[in-house]
Amino acid sequence: MSTTPIEATEAARPSVPAGPPAPDADGELARLVGDPGTFLREHWTSTPLLRRAASDHAFAGLLTLAGVSDLLTTRALRLPHVRLVRDGQQVAEGQYTGVRPIGHGTVTDAIVPEKVLSHFSLGATLVLDAVELLVPSVRALCGRLSASLGCPVDAVAFLTPPDRKGLSPHIDDEDVFVLQLSGTKQWTVHEQLRPVPLTPGVLSPSALGPVALTPLLSPGDVMYVPRGTPHHAVSTGGHSLHLSLAARRPTLGALTADTVLAALREAAPDSDLDSLAPAEEIGALVRERATRALGLLRPAPAGPGGTDGEGAALASVLHGLDALAAPGARYAATGAISLHDGEDGTVAADFGRFRAQFPATARPALRRLADGETVHAGDFDPDDPHAVAGGALSQLLVRGALRLTG
Repeated sequence: MSTTPIEATEAARPSVPAGPPAPDADGELARLVGDPGTFLREHWTSTPLLRRAASDHAFAGLLTLAGVSDLLTTRALRLPHVRLVRDGQQVAEGQYTGVRPIGHGTVTDAIVPEKVLSHFSLGATLVLDAVELLVPSVRALCGRLSASLGCPVDAVAFLTPPDRKGLSPHIDDEDVFVLQLSGTKQWTVHEQLRPVPLTPGVLSPSALGPVALTPLLSPGDVMYVPRGTPHHAVSTGGHSLHLSLAARRPTLGALTADTVLAALREAAPDSDLDSLAPAEEIGALVRERATRALGLLRPAPAGPGGTDGEGAALASVLHGLDALAAPGARYAATGAISLHDGEDGTVAADFGRFRAQFPATARPALRRLADGETVHAGDFDPDDPHAVAGGALSQLLVRGALRLTG
């Protein structure tokens, strides 16, 4: 898998190896990123992508400056649809909201267009959240992209005054497709942080990491920024209007919780529990119900480009964790592995979407996994069979890099 950001154009797309047809080859994903198969293999969830516009009218009619003005002046917008950010700081909501009569009542968080425009003239970026709820064309776009990616997608619009920055350097907890609609904006995108942070937030300069892309986006350009990738931008010359499509992939913990909870509900109806019963009795009841639920784990819908259901993968993870201490348990890799020797004597194993460090004693086992063979937990460190199995091996199971074979 490539770890280098790629600038793709309509005239020179990366070649695609022979194999099954790329998913959604003629759909919204292809319109945004070019070849979906290449994007899913080399960029999705891990590496930024810049795709230059085939035409500066590529997104004509999606959302215009006139459309933003219309939303502000003819819609009774309320919080939290609108935010204002100036020099990286949120403008206090009370500075652009007020009381508005609606029918026989009043609201106290109504957006006041004149106040918004006043702050905009002073350099504040206008942020419109949940644009898909306000603009039918954006709602349709989000629906099509959601169908391509297999996760919810929503939209946020950013209108920045000339030569101003919007948000401070930060990371998001979702994957973002940036569509430049009007004007130009200078971006700085860093490499994805590892392990991938799951909480959004502003970062200090020392925490940003190496720079991956520094594009000047013009109308029709698209940029993909994975979750946990630091980025920031400044408008250049005139104003800048862009739309961020946020693909909200589930985390492993959230997917596990949802899948296991569904299996628990299917295993048996909930029942009363005597909290004063002996701990051994309660423990036996819990184990019995958990065992029944484990057998009922069902595959969840596969993600884009996926083949195995998440439910089956979760079952493998749970069985694998339970079998770590079993001397006969064997494990195999779920995908390609490349090995790199470190100067400190450690071994770095690249599993595609992440890397993991191992002591030198684990290299023979990792080499066998990379060659398609199976290994025992104790093969990672023959002198201390539980050293790796108790930590790194369980993490590889949880992250889907290994599977239990028997």
